[in-house]
Amino acid sequence: MLRAMKALPLLLLAGLLAGCSSTQEDLARRGQKELVGLPEAQLLACAGEPTALNREQDTVLWSYFRESSASAQMSVDEDKSPLSRNPGSYEYFRYCETTFALRQGRVVDVAMKGRTATGRETLVACGQIVARCLRNK
Repeated sequence: MLRAMKALPLLLLAGLLAGCSSTQEDLARRGQKELVGLPEAQLLACAGEPTALNREQDTVLWSYFRESSASAQMSVDEDKSPLSRNPGSYEYFRYCETTFALRQGRVVDVAMKGRTATGRETLVACGQIVARCLRNK
């Protein structure tokens, strides 16, 4: 029973972080589908100036980069009572590159690459790039 109580804060923290991640990742996946067909002017209005511009034949590529981090605290002294534990602080770093392919002034494809600092693939930061465009669509 005591061991289960010790694990409860970790499970709650994981659940909270997963909830945030899931929402942003869902936005990213929606953006990959729903933003196809978006006019260039509307993309500029909702996403802002791209970080990088490239051209491949008749396609213009607008790339956006986003880094995000979240902090969390949890107790790390398992052998002590909850009141005397030392809190530990952790950073959850994520980044994303989202590239919009445009032809004839409209989005024809949305590609996303996202990772955490530990190398796990995630689209959390990608969701932050497209969220405003989805709201304004």
